[in-house]
Amino acid sequence: MKCADIRTGFGWLGVSLWLLVGTAIAQQGLKGEYYNGSNFEKKILTRIDPELRFSWKSSSPAPGLDYSYYSIRWTGKILAPVSGRYTFYAKVDDGIRVWVGNRKVMDVWQLNDSNHFTGTVVLEAGRYYDMKVEYFNAMLGGVLELFWQRPDPKAPLSVDINRPMEPIAARYFRQQAPPVVAAPKPAALPPVSGLVRATPPKPVARPPALATVKSVKPASVRPVPPVTAVQRPVPSPASSSAVVARVVPRNEPPVSESAVAMPVTLRHVQFEQSSYVLLPESFPELDKLVERLRQQAHWRIEVMGHTDNVGDPRLNQVLSEYRAKVVMNYLIRHGIADNRIEANGYGGSRPIADNDTEDGRSRNRRVEFILK
Repeated sequence: MKCADIRTGFGWLGVSLWLLVGTAIAQQGLKGEYYNGSNFEKKILTRIDPELRFSWKSSSPAPGLDYSYYSIRWTGKILAPVSGRYTFYAKVDDGIRVWVGNRKVMDVWQLNDSNHFTGTVVLEAGRYYDMKVEYFNAMLGGVLELFWQRPDPKAPLSVDINRPMEPIAARYFRQQAPPVVAAPKPAALPPVSGLVRATPPKPVARPPALATVKSVKPASVRPVPPVTAVQRPVPSPASSSAVVARVVPRNEPPVSESAVAMPVTLRHVQFEQSSYVLLPESFPELDKLVERLRQQAHWRIEVMGHTDNVGDPRLNQVLSEYRAKVVMNYLIRHGIADNRIEANGYGGSRPIADNDTEDGRSRNRRVEFILK
Protein backbone atom coordinates (compact mmCIF):
# COMPACT_ATOMS: atom_id res chain seq x y z
CA MET A 1 0.00 0.00 0.00
CA LYS A 2 1.31 3.40 -0.91
CA CYS A 3 2.05 6.02 1.73
CA ALA A 4 -0.53 8.31 0.18
CA ASP A 5 -3.22 5.63 0.58
CA ILE A 6 -2.25 5.11 4.22
CA ARG A 7 -2.43 8.82 4.90
CA THR A 8 -5.83 8.98 3.21
CA GLY A 9 -7.12 6.07 5.31
CA PHE A 10 -5.99 7.67 8.55
CA GLY A 11 -7.49 10.94 7.39
CA TRP A 12 -10.93 9.39 6.91
CA LEU A 13 -10.62 7.59 10.26
CA GLY A 14 -9.87 10.89 11.95
CA VAL A 15 -12.87 12.54 10.30
CA SER A 16 -15.12 9.67 11.44
CA LEU A 17 -13.91 9.90 15.04
CA TRP A 18 -14.34 13.67 14.98
CA LEU A 19 -17.93 13.29 13.77
CA LEU A 20 -18.71 10.74 16.51
CA VAL A 21 -17.22 12.92 19.24
CA GLY A 22 -18.98 15.98 17.84
CA THR A 23 -22.31 14.16 17.85
CA ALA A 24 -21.86 13.12 21.50
CA ILE A 25 -20.91 16.65 22.51
CA ALA A 26 -23.82 18.19 20.60
CA GLN A 27 -26.39 15.79 22.07
CA GLN A 28 -28.94 17.76 24.05
CA GLY A 29 -30.21 16.61 27.42
CA LEU A 30 -28.93 15.08 30.65
CA LYS A 31 -27.84 11.49 31.17
CA GLY A 32 -30.34 9.75 33.42
CA GLU A 33 -29.35 6.65 35.41
CA TYR A 34 -32.43 4.82 36.73
CA TYR A 35 -32.28 2.57 39.82
CA ASN A 36 -34.64 0.30 41.69
CA GLY A 37 -34.50 1.25 45.36
CA SER A 38 -34.88 4.74 46.81
CA ASN A 39 -31.11 5.12 47.39
CA PHE A 40 -29.57 4.02 44.05
CA GLU A 41 -29.38 0.32 44.93
CA LYS A 42 -29.76 -1.46 41.56
CA LYS A 43 -29.21 0.24 38.19
CA ILE A 44 -31.82 -0.73 35.60
CA LEU A 45 -31.07 1.51 32.60
CA THR A 46 -29.36 4.66 31.31
CA ARG A 47 -30.87 7.10 28.83
CA ILE A 48 -30.71 10.75 27.72
CA ASP A 49 -33.59 12.93 28.92
CA PRO A 50 -33.99 16.27 27.08
CA GLU A 51 -35.98 17.89 29.90
CA LEU A 52 -36.76 17.11 33.52
CA ARG A 53 -40.55 17.31 33.48
CA PHE A 54 -42.14 14.03 34.55
CA SER A 55 -45.36 12.83 36.15
CA TRP A 56 -45.36 9.11 36.93
CA LYS A 57 -48.58 8.96 38.96
CA SER A 58 -50.04 6.01 37.10
CA SER A 59 -47.04 4.16 35.67
CA SER A 60 -43.38 3.28 36.14
CA PRO A 61 -40.80 5.75 34.73
CA ALA A 62 -39.26 3.08 32.47
CA PRO A 63 -39.47 -0.61 31.55
CA GLY A 64 -37.98 -2.77 34.29
CA LEU A 65 -38.25 -0.03 36.92
CA ASP A 66 -40.54 -0.54 39.91
CA TYR A 67 -43.66 1.60 40.23
CA SER A 68 -42.63 2.60 43.76
CA TYR A 69 -39.31 2.99 45.56
CA TYR A 70 -36.90 4.02 42.83
CA SER A 71 -34.20 6.69 42.39
CA ILE A 72 -32.69 8.55 39.41
CA ARG A 73 -29.45 10.50 38.92
CA TRP A 74 -29.07 12.96 36.01
CA THR A 75 -25.66 14.41 35.03
CA GLY A 76 -24.36 16.70 32.29
CA LYS A 77 -23.77 20.37 31.52
CA ILE A 78 -26.05 23.40 31.64
CA LEU A 79 -25.47 26.61 29.66
CA ALA A 80 -26.05 30.03 31.23
CA PRO A 81 -27.48 32.30 28.48
CA VAL A 82 -26.94 35.51 30.51
CA SER A 83 -25.00 36.57 33.59
CA GLY A 84 -26.73 36.99 36.92
CA ARG A 85 -28.57 35.14 39.66
CA TYR A 86 -30.68 32.16 38.59
CA THR A 87 -33.48 30.72 40.67
CA PHE A 88 -34.14 27.00 40.22
CA TYR A 89 -37.62 25.73 41.05
CA ALA A 90 -38.73 22.12 41.57
CA LYS A 91 -42.09 20.44 42.05
CA VAL A 92 -41.31 17.05 43.52
CA ASP A 93 -42.80 13.92 45.06
CA ASP A 94 -40.75 12.81 47.01
CA GLY A 95 -37.04 13.96 47.37
CA ILE A 96 -34.60 16.00 45.27
CA ARG A 97 -31.01 17.31 45.35
CA VAL A 98 -29.58 19.72 42.73
CA TRP A 99 -25.97 20.77 42.09
CA VAL A 100 -24.94 23.49 39.59
CA GLY A 101 -21.24 24.19 39.09
CA ASN A 102 -20.37 21.90 42.04
CA ARG A 103 -22.57 24.02 44.31
CA LYS A 104 -25.61 22.45 45.97
CA VAL A 105 -28.58 24.73 45.30
CA MET A 106 -31.38 22.44 46.52
CA ASP A 107 -31.45 19.64 49.11
CA VAL A 108 -34.84 18.21 50.10
CA TRP A 109 -34.12 14.51 50.64
CA GLN A 110 -37.32 13.41 52.38
CA LEU A 111 -40.98 12.54 51.78
CA ASN A 112 -42.92 15.29 50.02
CA ASP A 113 -46.34 15.30 48.41
CA SER A 114 -45.83 17.35 45.20
CA ASN A 115 -44.38 20.27 47.15
CA HIS A 116 -42.45 23.21 45.65
CA PHE A 117 -38.85 24.16 46.45
CA THR A 118 -36.37 26.78 45.20
CA GLY A 119 -32.61 27.48 45.21
CA THR A 120 -30.42 30.19 43.69
CA VAL A 121 -26.94 30.44 42.16
CA VAL A 122 -24.98 33.12 40.25
CA LEU A 123 -23.87 32.08 36.74
CA GLU A 124 -21.81 33.73 33.99
CA ALA A 125 -23.13 34.14 30.45
CA GLY A 126 -21.83 31.70 27.85
CA ARG A 127 -20.34 29.23 30.32
CA TYR A 128 -21.26 25.56 30.68
CA TYR A 129 -21.55 24.35 34.27
CA ASP A 130 -21.55 20.82 35.62
CA MET A 131 -25.07 19.82 36.66
CA LYS A 132 -26.29 16.92 38.76
CA VAL A 133 -29.84 16.17 39.86
CA GLU A 134 -30.71 13.31 42.23
CA TYR A 135 -34.29 12.20 42.84
CA PHE A 136 -36.08 9.45 44.75
CA ASN A 137 -39.68 8.29 44.98
CA ALA A 138 -41.10 6.20 47.82
CA MET A 139 -44.70 5.00 47.91
CA LEU A 140 -46.88 5.14 44.75
CA GLY A 141 -46.30 7.40 41.76
CA GLY A 142 -43.69 10.13 41.50
CA VAL A 143 -43.49 13.70 40.19
CA LEU A 144 -40.44 15.75 39.16
CA GLU A 145 -40.59 19.08 37.31
CA LEU A 146 -37.52 21.36 37.16
CA PHE A 147 -37.80 25.02 36.10
CA TRP A 148 -35.64 28.13 36.36
CA GLN A 149 -35.97 31.91 36.46
CA ARG A 150 -33.30 33.59 34.34
CA PRO A 151 -32.05 37.05 35.35
CA ASP A 152 -32.55 38.64 31.90
CA PRO A 153 -35.69 40.77 31.62
CA LYS A 154 -36.70 39.08 28.36
CA ALA A 155 -37.08 35.68 30.01
CA PRO A 156 -40.74 34.56 29.92
CA LEU A 157 -42.58 34.81 33.22
CA SER A 158 -45.86 33.47 34.54
CA VAL A 159 -48.16 34.94 37.14
CA ASP A 160 -49.37 31.46 38.05
CA ILE A 161 -48.12 30.84 41.59
CA ASN A 162 -47.83 27.11 40.85
CA ARG A 163 -45.63 27.68 37.78
CA PRO A 164 -43.80 30.97 38.27
CA MET A 165 -40.85 30.04 36.07
CA GLU A 166 -40.07 28.69 32.62
CA PRO A 167 -39.08 25.09 31.88
CA ILE A 168 -35.38 24.52 31.21
CA ALA A 169 -35.35 23.80 27.48
CA ALA A 170 -33.27 20.97 26.02
CA ARG A 171 -30.99 23.44 24.19
CA TYR A 172 -29.44 24.47 27.53
CA PHE A 173 -28.44 20.88 28.42
CA ARG A 174 -25.40 19.08 26.98
CA GLN A 175 -23.46 15.94 27.73
CA GLN A 176 -20.21 17.87 27.31
CA ALA A 177 -19.36 21.51 26.72
CA PRO A 178 -18.47 22.16 23.05
CA PRO A 179 -14.72 22.77 22.42
CA VAL A 180 -13.50 26.34 22.22
CA VAL A 181 -12.20 27.04 18.71
CA ALA A 182 -9.65 29.84 18.41
CA ALA A 183 -10.08 32.30 15.54
CA PRO A 184 -7.58 31.60 12.70
CA LYS A 185 -4.72 34.04 12.30
CA PRO A 186 -4.55 35.86 8.97
CA ALA A 187 -1.95 34.38 6.63
CA ALA A 188 1.14 36.48 6.04
CA LEU A 189 1.38 38.00 2.56
CA PRO A 190 4.27 36.63 0.48
CA PRO A 191 7.08 39.08 -0.28
CA VAL A 192 6.77 40.85 -3.64
CA SER A 193 10.08 41.81 -5.26
CA GLY A 194 10.45 45.10 -7.09
CA LEU A 195 7.23 46.57 -5.74
CA VAL A 196 6.59 49.00 -2.94
CA ARG A 197 3.63 47.94 -0.85
CA ALA A 198 1.31 50.82 -0.30
CA THR A 199 0.31 51.64 3.24
CA PRO A 200 -3.44 51.15 3.61
CA PRO A 201 -5.32 54.37 4.30
CA LYS A 202 -6.39 55.05 7.83
CA PRO A 203 -10.12 54.63 8.42
CA VAL A 204 -12.07 57.84 8.60
CA ALA A 205 -13.43 58.42 12.07
CA ARG A 206 -17.18 58.76 12.13
CA PRO A 207 -19.12 60.56 14.83
CA PRO A 208 -20.85 58.13 17.18
CA ALA A 209 -24.51 57.48 16.50
CA LEU A 210 -26.87 58.96 19.01
CA ALA A 211 -29.06 56.35 20.69
CA THR A 212 -32.16 57.00 22.74
CA VAL A 213 -32.53 54.64 25.63
CA LYS A 214 -36.03 54.16 26.95
CA SER A 215 -36.40 52.80 30.43
CA VAL A 216 -38.85 49.93 30.44
CA LYS A 217 -40.31 48.85 33.73
CA PRO A 218 -40.72 45.06 33.78
CA ALA A 219 -44.19 43.70 34.32
CA SER A 220 -44.92 42.82 37.89
CA VAL A 221 -44.86 39.15 38.71
CA ARG A 222 -46.40 37.52 41.70
CA PRO A 223 -43.52 36.63 44.03
CA VAL A 224 -42.90 33.01 44.87
CA PRO A 225 -43.50 32.45 48.59
CA PRO A 226 -40.61 30.82 50.40
CA VAL A 227 -41.15 27.14 51.03
CA THR A 228 -39.84 25.45 54.11
CA ALA A 229 -39.21 21.75 53.79
CA VAL A 230 -41.01 19.77 56.48
CA GLN A 231 -39.59 16.47 57.59
CA ARG A 232 -42.28 13.83 57.34
CA PRO A 233 -41.72 10.58 59.19
CA VAL A 234 -42.13 7.29 57.38
CA PRO A 235 -45.35 5.60 58.46
CA SER A 236 -45.15 3.07 61.23
CA PRO A 237 -47.95 1.27 63.07
CA ALA A 238 -50.54 3.81 64.11
CA SER A 239 -54.27 3.98 64.40
CA SER A 240 -56.38 2.79 61.52
CA SER A 241 -57.76 5.49 59.23
CA ALA A 242 -59.65 5.84 56.00
CA VAL A 243 -59.86 8.19 53.06
CA VAL A 244 -62.27 10.91 52.02
CA ALA A 245 -63.00 11.78 48.40
CA ARG A 246 -64.41 15.23 47.72
CA VAL A 247 -65.65 15.77 44.18
CA VAL A 248 -64.95 19.32 42.95
CA PRO A 249 -66.39 20.24 39.53
CA ARG A 250 -65.09 23.53 38.08
CA ASN A 251 -67.22 25.86 35.96
CA GLU A 252 -69.67 23.08 35.27
CA PRO A 253 -73.42 22.58 35.82
CA PRO A 254 -74.30 22.83 39.52
CA VAL A 255 -75.17 19.83 41.63
CA SER A 256 -77.85 19.60 44.26
CA GLU A 257 -77.41 21.58 47.47
CA SER A 258 -78.04 18.50 49.60
CA ALA A 259 -75.06 16.75 48.01
CA VAL A 260 -72.92 19.78 48.80
CA ALA A 261 -73.96 19.93 52.44
CA MET A 262 -74.06 16.23 53.28
CA PRO A 263 -70.97 14.06 52.81
CA VAL A 264 -71.63 10.58 51.46
CA THR A 265 -69.78 7.90 53.40
CA LEU A 266 -68.14 5.01 51.55
CA ARG A 267 -68.48 2.48 54.36
CA HIS A 268 -66.86 -0.48 52.63
CA VAL A 269 -63.47 1.05 51.71
CA GLN A 270 -61.12 -0.61 54.21
CA PHE A 271 -57.36 -0.96 54.80
CA GLU A 272 -55.22 -3.38 56.72
CA GLN A 273 -54.85 -2.38 60.38
CA SER A 274 -52.35 0.51 60.79
CA SER A 275 -51.42 0.21 57.11
CA TYR A 276 -52.18 1.73 53.73
CA VAL A 277 -52.80 -1.64 52.01
CA LEU A 278 -56.28 -1.54 50.45
CA LEU A 279 -58.42 -4.60 51.25
CA PRO A 280 -60.21 -6.40 48.36
CA GLU A 281 -63.65 -5.79 49.86
CA SER A 282 -63.11 -2.10 49.05
CA PHE A 283 -63.07 -2.67 45.28
CA PRO A 284 -66.85 -2.85 44.57
CA GLU A 285 -67.55 0.51 46.21
CA LEU A 286 -64.57 2.15 44.55
CA ASP A 287 -65.70 0.74 41.21
CA LYS A 288 -69.05 2.47 41.74
CA LEU A 289 -67.19 5.73 42.32
CA VAL A 290 -65.17 5.18 39.13
CA GLU A 291 -68.37 4.63 37.13
CA ARG A 292 -69.93 7.76 38.62
CA LEU A 293 -66.85 9.82 37.66
CA ARG A 294 -67.02 8.48 34.11
CA GLN A 295 -70.62 9.61 33.87
CA GLN A 296 -69.82 13.06 35.30
CA ALA A 297 -66.71 13.94 33.30
CA HIS A 298 -66.74 17.55 34.57
CA TRP A 299 -66.15 16.53 38.19
CA ARG A 300 -62.78 16.87 39.86
CA ILE A 301 -61.84 14.91 42.96
CA GLU A 302 -59.90 15.69 46.09
CA VAL A 303 -59.07 12.48 47.94
CA MET A 304 -58.69 13.06 51.68
CA GLY A 305 -57.55 10.70 54.41
CA HIS A 306 -58.78 10.78 58.05
CA THR A 307 -57.85 8.89 61.23
CA ASP A 308 -58.96 8.78 64.84
CA ASN A 309 -56.80 10.37 67.55
CA VAL A 310 -55.09 7.19 68.80
CA GLY A 311 -51.30 7.14 68.44
CA ASP A 312 -48.72 9.70 67.33
CA PRO A 313 -50.49 12.56 65.46
CA ARG A 314 -47.56 12.87 63.05
CA LEU A 315 -47.76 9.22 62.07
CA ASN A 316 -51.54 9.46 61.72
CA GLN A 317 -51.02 12.42 59.38
CA VAL A 318 -48.60 10.50 57.18
CA LEU A 319 -50.78 7.40 57.22
CA SER A 320 -53.80 9.40 56.10
CA GLU A 321 -51.80 10.93 53.23
CA TYR A 322 -50.58 7.55 52.03
CA ARG A 323 -54.08 6.09 52.15
CA ALA A 324 -55.35 9.03 50.12
CA LYS A 325 -52.68 8.31 47.51
CA VAL A 326 -53.70 4.64 47.37
CA VAL A 327 -57.31 5.55 46.58
CA MET A 328 -56.18 8.15 44.04
CA ASN A 329 -53.99 5.53 42.36
CA TYR A 330 -56.90 3.06 42.21
CA LEU A 331 -59.04 5.62 40.38
CA ILE A 332 -56.24 6.51 37.95
CA ARG A 333 -55.58 2.87 37.14
CA HIS A 334 -59.28 2.48 36.30
CA GLY A 335 -59.28 5.22 33.69
CA ILE A 336 -59.86 8.47 35.61
CA ALA A 337 -57.47 11.19 34.42
CA ASP A 338 -54.88 12.13 37.02
CA ASN A 339 -55.48 15.86 36.48
CA ARG A 340 -58.97 15.37 37.94
CA ILE A 341 -57.65 14.00 41.24
CA GLU A 342 -55.83 15.41 44.24
CA ALA A 343 -54.80 13.54 47.38
CA ASN A 344 -54.53 15.03 50.87
CA GLY A 345 -54.42 13.68 54.41
CA TYR A 346 -55.83 15.31 57.54
CA GLY A 347 -54.94 12.77 60.22
CA GLY A 348 -57.27 13.10 63.19
CA SER A 349 -57.86 16.84 62.82
CA ARG A 350 -61.44 16.52 61.51
CA PRO A 351 -63.39 14.12 63.73
CA ILE A 352 -67.11 13.66 63.20
CA ALA A 353 -67.65 11.70 66.43
CA ASP A 354 -66.32 11.39 69.98
CA ASN A 355 -62.90 9.72 70.10
CA ASP A 356 -63.51 8.54 73.69
CA THR A 357 -65.43 5.48 72.53
CA GLU A 358 -64.54 2.76 70.03
CA ASP A 359 -67.73 3.44 68.13
CA GLY A 360 -66.78 7.12 67.76
CA ARG A 361 -63.22 6.31 66.71
CA SER A 362 -64.55 3.87 64.14
CA ARG A 363 -66.75 6.59 62.64
CA ASN A 364 -63.78 8.95 62.47
CA ARG A 365 -61.84 6.35 60.47
CA ARG A 366 -63.99 6.99 57.46
CA VAL A 367 -64.20 7.34 53.68
CA GLU A 368 -66.56 9.92 52.20
CA PHE A 369 -66.97 12.28 49.26
CA ILE A 370 -68.66 15.64 48.91
CA LEU A 371 -70.00 17.19 45.69
CA LYS A 372 -69.21 20.83 45.45
